Amino acid sequence: MTEELRNQMIYLASVDMLRRMLRDKKFDKKVLDRLNHKNAETMNVKVVEL
Repeated sequence: MTEELRNQMIYLASVDMLRRMLRDKKFDKKVLDRLNHKNAETMNVKVVEL
């Protein structure tokens, strides 16, 4: 498995977790959006909207 594919899989798993937090109203959408964008930047992948 390439590093790029591995990073995409990890990022998409984190997006799933963030979406669950948003659905359960555990955090404000602005906070989760900022975290989502930072995760994508750090993992060097394309951002997927929540």
